[in-house]
Amino acid sequence: MKRKKACPAADAAKSTGRPSAAVPCISYRRVLQGLLGLSMLAVMGCQGDLSPAMPLVTSIQRSEWAFGDVPGSLLATDHYRIRTTSGNRAMLTHLPAFMEAAYSQYLSLTGLVDRPGGRPMPIYLLASRPQWAAMTRSVTGDQSATYLAIENGGYCYRGVCVLWDMRNFATFSIAAHEGLHQLLYHRLREHVPAWAEEGLCVQAEGFAMSATTVRLDPRLNTLRMANLRKVLSAGRWLALAKLLASDAADHIKAFPMRAPEYYGQLWALVMFIRSDPNYRAGLERMIADAQAGKFRKALGVPPIMGRGRSYNRAVSVPAFRHYIEADLATFEKRFKAYAKKLAKLS
Repeated sequence: MKRKKACPAADAAKSTGRPSAAVPCISYRRVLQGLLGLSMLAVMGCQGDLSPAMPLVTSIQRSEWAFGDVPGSLLATDHYRIRTTSGNRAMLTHLPAFMEAAYSQYLSLTGLVDRPGGRPMPIYLLASRPQWAAMTRSVTGDQSATYLAIENGGYCYRGVCVLWDMRNFATFSIAAHEGLHQLLYHRLREHVPAWAEEGLCVQAEGFAMSATTVRLDPRLNTLRMANLRKVLSAGRWLALAKLLASDAADHIKAFPMRAPEYYGQLWALVMFIRSDPNYRAGLERMIADAQAGKFRKALGVPPIMGRGRSYNRAVSVPAFRHYIEADLATFEKRFKAYAKKLAKLS
């Protein structure tokens, strides 16, 4: 049976409680040049100063590890334990430092603070898709069918990232996206709505890398820029209330090939929120409340309500009104104008 070009892992929210733990819904090999922001065209298209470049250097402790009878390596850093069977020298050299740089960006995006001495987060990077499939069956158990349908890269399941080495830079972008899902899983006691979590995770995808440095900046995410431009030029802008209340599975089920547009509009939404000091403070306050276990209480959500898609629909718009902006109409007018300017369509 031919696999669908969609992200069915979003449906795993029903079992994991996460609004989404899916990789971005697109074939990365086809859009690699547009995905990573490696060209000066991407940099020239961004407004304001980009985030500073960070050296691709971190302290790594290397030891032997094996997946069954397949030899591999354990790469231990301050915040991660990366177990890999990949022999890709570039990946082995750069991924540990890249993830530590991404971790620093996660703190900036969310307002969370570092926890020195905390338990390192696990990442599995397999050398091939067959190895990844075997690991997926081990990690996800009876949920594996959903995850095995993923075509590119990997996923985060209950705080564990499972990736395979696609042998191109898209692996880094997917790792950055899933790594933020992972951090939120480990740090938040309560779940924030899908628009916030997915919107933040697509912020983490954009980067530019040289042999010695990496620059992580949401404005370098040319894939999501392309998604946003498609939304606007095709007249498929989602009304704010609908965007907030939906999740990736809604869009995959209705129009699988348009699912990336959902991520593109969320990318612009969180970009806009973070561009306004008051909105940004509200977003960080929401995350802080979720970390402290105060999010449900702030919205009046009963403890008996579950954590799946029904929960997301119940909290999505109320959370936005409570933490970001009560006047949706005024916000949407400003947001759409910002999105058009961001996409250079105004």
